[in-house]
Amino acid sequence: MLIAIQYLEGGAHIARPSPEEARGRLRAAFERLPIAMVLLGWNLPPRVVEACAEECTQHHADLYLWQPLLTGDGSFRPHPAWQTIGLDGHPVGGHAGRTEFTFICPNRAAAREAVLERLSDVIAGGCYRGVFLDRIRFPSPAANPARDLACFCEDCQQAAGQAGLDLVLAREHLRWLLETPEGKRAATHCILSSSCAQQTNAPSYWLKQLLAFRHRSITAVVKAAADLATTRGLKVGLDCFSPTLALLVGQHLSGLAAHCDWIKVMTYARAFGPASIPFEILGLADWLMASDGESRAMACLADAAAWPLPASREEVRCGGLPAAILTAEVRRGRAARARQLLAGIELVEIPGVAELNADQVRADCEAVLAGEPDGVVLSWDLWHMPLERLQLVGPLCRRLMLSAPGPAPAA
Repeated sequence: MLIAIQYLEGGAHIARPSPEEARGRLRAAFERLPIAMVLLGWNLPPRVVEACAEECTQHHADLYLWQPLLTGDGSFRPHPAWQTIGLDGHPVGGHAGRTEFTFICPNRAAAREAVLERLSDVIAGGCYRGVFLDRIRFPSPAANPARDLACFCEDCQQAAGQAGLDLVLAREHLRWLLETPEGKRAATHCILSSSCAQQTNAPSYWLKQLLAFRHRSITAVVKAAADLATTRGLKVGLDCFSPTLALLVGQHLSGLAAHCDWIKVMTYARAFGPASIPFEILGLADWLMASDGESRAMACLADAAAWPLPASREEVRCGGLPAAILTAEVRRGRAARARQLLAGIELVEIPGVAELNADQVRADCEAVLAGEPDGVVLSWDLWHMPLERLQLVGPLCRRLMLSAPGPAPAA
């Protein structure tokens, strides 16, 4: 059973504490919880990293480098020509125009070489025991699959052809499929439903083939990155979408499990930002609502995900998802044989993004506990977590340590 915590997310909006400030906040977390791993953000000043490493050593915790893979990281700026190409034939932009959420195609040879070279550089030397790979995915198409489902670049066409998939023909069929309300509903079921693999009807055929190609592409680049890390003697953790949403971005948990030591799933039920459950579900809801109306759209999503979703999008937006969804997601992750499975619990307080209350935190922790994960990752940045929140989850985390069944079997 593991308790991990993410700290000092990289990017243009990064917090910039002094080494003493960084050490002090980390020490306060250690005083409140038996933390086994600290996942430390990218592009931090060496003195800050050294201070955190010393604190981890004193508390016998492993320090991981938290590093994006298929996006820029502030210092590494991918070439615009490497961006993924959506179903509409245009590059898929990043969330809010941010480079750290603008994804590059894993099948472009130059892009792949560059991201692996960047990873090799940042893990060279240093005081890390492992690497925590983030942004290991295609961009989420949830806001508009007819536009953002990717990638259809020439390199993907070639790679897909070698695997027996005509990507040009698939694109034609998918554009037709996603023009109608019925096709949108069928696509939603195919992406979110665990029964998609058993479907043989023509409307879903091309989408199933594309989803399989996408997750094979992501698994291949993750394998290459993980191999690079393990040859340096580093452990590997992966940051993945919540299980029901994982195929939406090309993540196949069972396949990825073969190339890491553990997987964290972003089981965020309250936050509203890229990768959170409310954000992604409401993206799909708004897309469906354009032709179906709110009640039918929400019912379609509830049926496809097998979740007890509220009937209104506003309730989801305001943090009204039932905590039981978290229990279901952890169980689905374990059923996918996702290696050692750690559940992400958001504890940050960021206006407009994550505004929590004590009752929600307790209910969500209890729901995660009921799913029997192998551990938790307190997310997504200690710097933005009220320390009383750590004290709030402390008793629940200790219960989790006592009740955890041990690591899930390898895939």
